[in-house]
Amino acid sequence: MIRIVSVIFLSIFIFTFFPISTANADQTQNNSFFSFLEKSILAYTSGISNQHVLAAQTQITIAPTTLFPTILPTSQPTPPIQTPQLSIISTYILNGVNEYRTSLGLSPVQASDETCAFAAIRAQEISHGFNHNGFYERVKNHTLPYSWWAHATENIAEAPDYHEIVKLWKNSPEHAANMRDNTPYVCIEQYGPYYAYEGMRP
Repeated sequence: MIRIVSVIFLSIFIFTFFPISTANADQTQNNSFFSFLEKSILAYTSGISNQHVLAAQTQITIAPTTLFPTILPTSQPTPPIQTPQLSIISTYILNGVNEYRTSLGLSPVQASDETCAFAAIRAQEISHGFNHNGFYERVKNHTLPYSWWAHATENIAEAPDYHEIVKLWKNSPEHAANMRDNTPYVCIEQYGPYYAYEGMRP
């Protein structure tokens, strides 16, 4: 009789708690999946079907000239930064970035010839492939077109209205982080509905 009661009790215990364990496993699996999406290097957000944004950044902590021949030795001074003449659209977006930074107590950023030249190239490139490949390939090949850099960021966007660009980036954690980043030189250039944000810290 004791054995029968034990078997019944054990059966009730297994059938009662087994579904919970399964549910917990499913929930853990789902949490892992969403964590993967959340921590993905490429961030994708969409408000309207033809609005897209992606963010990327890279940093070098040690930059020997043998590995990075385009980077000047530390014994030489950083070359002077030239301020370019910006288009109305580039000025509007850069002002939006600085308004966002100022609202958080951060210092404003400014455009440079190098960041603007690279942003113009990248804006055209992403019109043929909306991704960070051109950015990462240059990092990998040590061909980012900066005479000196320690940290670089990139935001890209596709939208029909340039007034929406900063708003799109602000609403995505990765893009907002790039706008808050310590990159004193930033430029945003346009090619049709495509926009490239290039940030750089010497």
